[in-house]
Amino acid sequence: MSKLSRFRADGVLRMTAICALIFLASTALKAQSGWKTVKDKTGSCQISVPQNWTPLSTPGFVNSPQGRTSIVTSGHRQYRPFNAETLKMMNIDKVFENSETRALWVNKAVGNSPNVSYHVETLGKTNSCIAEISLPSGTPEDDAKKIALSLSKTP
Repeated sequence: MSKLSRFRADGVLRMTAICALIFLASTALKAQSGWKTVKDKTGSCQISVPQNWTPLSTPGFVNSPQGRTSIVTSGHRQYRPFNAETLKMMNIDKVFENSETRALWVNKAVGNSPNVSYHVETLGKTNSCIAEISLPSGTPEDDAKKIALSLSKTP
């Protein structure tokens, strides 16, 4: 085998290893170990929540231990990022992501609300997958993001 062929083979192996690592890392962003997966009423979207959350009788609805309801639903349109004007008009405190694959933000608190509301949308099978996650004020942002980043279309 020539040096050039060996160099190309090594490059292909490295690229394959890098792709495998990226895949594993992206999968790790989905459901956390021991979490429950909740599907929307159409069965096309899902989100994972901590083990101590309780699914309600309505598909896609789940309660946190504090009784804050979260919802996962299939949207009425294909996913696309929000434009700057739309984001400006909405009651948004902070945008974490607004990309070709996901939008995630936290809404501004209304009045003296004890809750913080996170909104996430991502690509679905045909329409977008959408979730509203309401958590008590003071909940670590990383906890909310872990739940939000688990929103996906069903396999």
